[in-house]
This record gives sequence, structure tokens and C-alpha cells, in this order.
Amino acid sequence: MNQHQEYMRWLHSKSTENSENQVISRTFENNSGADELISLPQSYWNYIDWLEARGDISFSEWVIHCELNPHEDTPISHLLMYWLWLDECGRWMNCQPTPSKVIPSGFRFWKAEYGDRVWTVGYAGRDESY
Repeated sequence: MNQHQEYMRWLHSKSTENSENQVISRTFENNSGADELISLPQSYWNYIDWLEARGDISFSEWVIHCELNPHEDTPISHLLMYWLWLDECGRWMNCQPTPSKVIPSGFRFWKAEYGDRVWTVGYAGRDESY
């Protein structure tokens, strides 16, 4: 089984947990002008729509950037999902607006000391729960 098939199976298994995890696919033009099918949970599309409505991103540009900068054999949808998770975690870390009061799944805060200062930091790695 290839990485895309594994991703889709994992995604569909998550879709049974709640309605926000329903798998939705949208088509975007890739760098070659062909249609690229991006599959993400509904909650991620809600986040994308929120970001675009604010003028913070152009998701179609993210799709092309992701296509041109692949990570090993990670499916494009999975990579975009990870980038979106990182974006939302960064918003939490930097006290920027988020569409929800719920901290992203897998995101953790912790304290780090350096000299006489204590810093609150986060990200803590992914646990495949996004």
C-alpha cells in the first residue's frame, strides 16, 4: 500500500469520530494546470476558509508550493494538513487570532529556563491525532 492509500485510510478512520472530521475533498489547480484533489477533515477546511476570509493565506498558493516542495513520499493532502496544524499552533504560541478557543490536538505548552528567564514554549511534536 502506498503512502496516499495509508493517509486516506487513516483519514476515513478519523471521520467516524465526529462530524468535524468528515472527509471533504476539494480540487485545486496544480503547477501544471491540472486538477489536484486535496482531501482533509471538515475542521481543516473550516480553518482554511477562516484564514482566507481574513486574507492571511491563499490556499491555492499553498497547494502549488507544497507540490513544488514535497517531503519524501508524504501525500500532498497530508503535508498540507501538517502545515495547517503548524500554522494554528504558531498562532497559539504568538497570541494571534484563532477561529476557536480549543488548542489544536497534539499541541503542548511547556516551560523552558534560560539564565534567569522562564519561557513558555510549545509544539511538542505530532501524535497523528490532527
